[in-house]
Amino acid sequence: MTTLRPTARPSTPPTATVAPADTASTNVVTPRGGSWNRSAAREVPISELQTKFGWTEQSWETGLLKAADAAGSKTRGGNGQVSAAEIEAYLAAPTDGRYLTSTALQQGRAAVDAKLAKGGGAPVDVDAFDSKWQDGLAKRADLLGGNSDGKVTQDELAAYIQKSKANQVDGTRWVPDQQMAAFQSRVAESAGEVDPLRPTGGEGKGLELVKQYSRLMLDEGKNVPTFVSYLLSAADIKETPAEVDRTKSTFVRDPLLGSKGVTDSDYNNMGFDRGHMKAAEDSPNQEAMNESHQMTNIAPQHGNHNQQVWRTLERAVTDLVKETGGKAHILTGNLFLGADGKPLPPESVETTGARDRKIGVPTHNFKTVLLELPNGNVTMFAYMVPNVKDGPSKKDAIIPLLESSRVPVDQLEQLLGQDLYAQLPKSVQEKLEKDTSAPGAFQLQGSEYQSVTLLTKR
Repeated sequence: MTTLRPTARPSTPPTATVAPADTASTNVVTPRGGSWNRSAAREVPISELQTKFGWTEQSWETGLLKAADAAGSKTRGGNGQVSAAEIEAYLAAPTDGRYLTSTALQQGRAAVDAKLAKGGGAPVDVDAFDSKWQDGLAKRADLLGGNSDGKVTQDELAAYIQKSKANQVDGTRWVPDQQMAAFQSRVAESAGEVDPLRPTGGEGKGLELVKQYSRLMLDEGKNVPTFVSYLLSAADIKETPAEVDRTKSTFVRDPLLGSKGVTDSDYNNMGFDRGHMKAAEDSPNQEAMNESHQMTNIAPQHGNHNQQVWRTLERAVTDLVKETGGKAHILTGNLFLGADGKPLPPESVETTGARDRKIGVPTHNFKTVLLELPNGNVTMFAYMVPNVKDGPSKKDAIIPLLESSRVPVDQLEQLLGQDLYAQLPKSVQEKLEKDTSAPGAFQLQGSEYQSVTLLTKR
């Protein structure tokens, strides 16, 4: 069980307020405006985005861009241009109910639950909520998931949400937080804005690919991703349909690369697991699960490392996000280091792969996490775990290995030559990226090493 005691957020927070010593961790800060500040002034013509990404007039992407533009500020709304900030503001208060993120669905459920509890469980008038967008959600649930009597119940809201998530409601689309983060990342990049999924300083260091649910930089010489970045939210975890199943997905060549891309058969009989960088279980729907099985999200991992050590860390991060109710910006990737801790020259990198295609075998896998808590506090931690053949398989050996693999984010930035969280204010970066005081205290429960505590009260 994760224990976290966040600092109460002051009414007028300073640019970076360090949490008191009795809170969950000494490396918790409260940056003004959350983990980053979107710029409403950095707009991009919607037509330009359509041309760049191939979004048609009928696509949900164009529909969302136009909805966000129409709902924008009085000075900019309806001008045919849009910013990531406008998209974010629209999604936070989706008055028309056309595009619902997992966070919005969770907030809608909470609002209905609170009203129902206050009324002793009796149906609630659809216009009795605290905001117009909540009223709109209640009205649509009554009309499209209920009996159209002007009142809403939990069952009606649940039915409406289920139909929306299955794309069975005309004019309403569920867009998971993870997908929305990648969508906003495209808009932000097009506007020249720093984005939490896109490190700076990577120009020319690899092929950048933007997927529906993640971003990545591919090391084309080694045929593995340098990193894969994505958002994982507690709301997405809770809204993931039960039928999402990794056994329904197969490893496939990335369609963006065509015949140049690595294939599943390149790993056949090579003695390595196909190791996910973005964890398959962090997929909010089957489409995201399928995307996680594209080979640009895969790197060679030794069996015990992938199935035991790395798996433990993946579950740890997912559990932490779920239990804190937060959102995590995660970067996971590969390093090729010598005994001195410095990058290996190309000729010294171990390779695998069938036929003529050679795939670099990383000496280490890394994972960095920027966790934003519901109260606005943020914290950061990172792991650099050796990818070794004789990795431990028992929990009493896995835990010490992971704890010894904690590193400051600064160390990884130096190795990669990139600023991984450039969107954070410099004062916040200086505090969090040099610090490893958010302790990794793994808890053993029964015969499993599933639940872990990455943030605990000391």
